[in-house]
Amino acid sequence: MNSVWALLASIALIRTTLSNYLPEKLRLYISARFEEWTRRFNTDETMVFKDYQSSKMNQLFQAANLYPGESLPTISIPRVTVEKTENVRNLTFSMEKNTEMIDVYENIPMKWKYFSEYSQGMSKHEIRWYELSFHKEYKSLVTKCYLPYILERANKIKERNRVVQLHTAAHDFWTPKPVIIQHPMTFETLAMDGNLKKELVEDLDRFMNSKEYYQQIGKVWKRGYLLYGPPGIGKSSLIAAMANHLNFDIYNLNLSAVSSDFVLQNLLLSTANRSILVIEDIDCSIKFQNRESGIEQPIKYQQQNKVTLSGLLNFFDGILSCCGEGKILVATTNYKDRIDPALLRAGRMDMHIYLTYCTFSAFKQLALRYLEISDHSLFHHIQKLLPKVKVSPAEVAGELMKTRDPKASIEGLIKHLEEKLIADGNSEVSPKHHSSLSQTSNCQVHESSISLPLACNGASMDNVKSSGPKPDVSVKSKLTADGEGDNNFEKTDLVRDRSSGHNILQVIEDMEKELLSYKEAIIALQKKLCRTLNKLAEIKATI
Repeated sequence: MNSVWALLASIALIRTTLSNYLPEKLRLYISARFEEWTRRFNTDETMVFKDYQSSKMNQLFQAANLYPGESLPTISIPRVTVEKTENVRNLTFSMEKNTEMIDVYENIPMKWKYFSEYSQGMSKHEIRWYELSFHKEYKSLVTKCYLPYILERANKIKERNRVVQLHTAAHDFWTPKPVIIQHPMTFETLAMDGNLKKELVEDLDRFMNSKEYYQQIGKVWKRGYLLYGPPGIGKSSLIAAMANHLNFDIYNLNLSAVSSDFVLQNLLLSTANRSILVIEDIDCSIKFQNRESGIEQPIKYQQQNKVTLSGLLNFFDGILSCCGEGKILVATTNYKDRIDPALLRAGRMDMHIYLTYCTFSAFKQLALRYLEISDHSLFHHIQKLLPKVKVSPAEVAGELMKTRDPKASIEGLIKHLEEKLIADGNSEVSPKHHSSLSQTSNCQVHESSISLPLACNGASMDNVKSSGPKPDVSVKSKLTADGEGDNNFEKTDLVRDRSSGHNILQVIEDMEKELLSYKEAIIALQKKLCRTLNKLAEIKATI
């Protein structure tokens, strides 16, 4: 025991002597050589990832903060920190300070340790860092494969846990506190033409998986979509479905609120990677002249324009659009022809998507979602009515939601479509009259300019419902195709009537009443035919 104390005393004396009498450079050299000598007997190597590097957040520290947490719920560790905030979808797990865990990569153990302490001095702040230890023979594998793998996995974890947020521009800047979007619309629940929906989803997925391909061909990794069609047919719902499908934030930009091209450029630069920039009603938010239309833009609009067409074109695919990656631009309009063609070309608007009123394909998707049926005996009525009625998918969905009973729900929708058909000035056309109407549907018809015969295509007036009571007379009255009454009575009929005590004047009055009732029915039919012809002419003009 005395020898041990003697040895320790000798070491302390030697250390004190070296510290007091040897020059500082010599002491540092001896210390370095000693550490190098002891390192030969140590087989592990350690990397340190500090939270901040040169006053900027260290990406490797952020990745290390996310990556180990994915494995923490499945391994045995004494203490684990669990968090859940409104800005993330799932629970997040992280290591408690001064704890360690083992990760296995390519059958090689990787030891992670987490440390935290407060700095000394007047302004105390927390200093955090991770230490990664591994066998030194795997150093090349760690630097070339393991660390890039951690960065990639951390980005995927971040994207998966991130909630979709809505950013709006105010006073030439994006609002500092975005709003969390909780829109439930997805492509599975979106009522849209099946083929068009499939084409759009495939295009989005192909774009997301083509980062390396875009780099290979020398193009900026971005995509542009133009959504156009009548108002109220689901353009905003489609944007929400795109954002939920990609898990991208939405930046909603109103061009009329942007003060200059310079501000527009700054807004573009401050949008995050992997986000959707939306310009709704691009033809209305700012008055851009369609240079191919040949129409001079009013001077008042020229004075009001703060963002120029040139500035917007540079915004779409100029040099500033190269800043960032994975960005998607979506522009909406009700009138595609009002937009300058320069904005619509490939590279700016790569895919043009026309959204129309509810189709039978979209209705079947709604019926499957709301009523859980894929077919019904009343579907053929819907299939006939939908091409004739301008109704949005949201309106159809509203009718289907009124009751859970499939038959009652579809009957209610049929009634709604028929009422809308009548309100729009349409009417059902009998098949036997379809051919004659189609021949005249290329003209704009007015009620005052039409003269109809009393019967068409050999149809007798017995098929025309009179609005008044039909008099009970014994005199035969037949209407010909020319509309003239065949009132040739046999003398024997008059003699028979006179002998039976009937007054001939009463017979004539009854005939006049019957003809007047027929006249009223003809006028009603005439008005209905006029409305039908006008509607057919409008439909043909749009084809």
